Amino acid sequence: MAPYTTFDEIINEWQHIKNENIQKIDIKILAIDNYTLIAQWILKQNDKDYDGIYEIKFNDNLECIYFKSWEMVK
Repeated sequence: MAPYTTFDEIINEWQHIKNENIQKIDIKILAIDNYTLIAQWILKQNDKDYDGIYEIKFNDNLECIYFKSWEMVK
């Protein structure tokens, strides 16, 4: 899948799972470098396992200024 780079893409991605059978969501921080965070997320939904990576950048006010997401089915 192509990475998500806009707020609307992120909202649309998570909206489609909100009424589904979500069995587990975990987020693990992999790295923090100044104002950049890399995190792995794991989702178990409808007996399928998904995982992905978030890259999030913040400005000096700790506001999100950049967001990328990659996902895959295990």
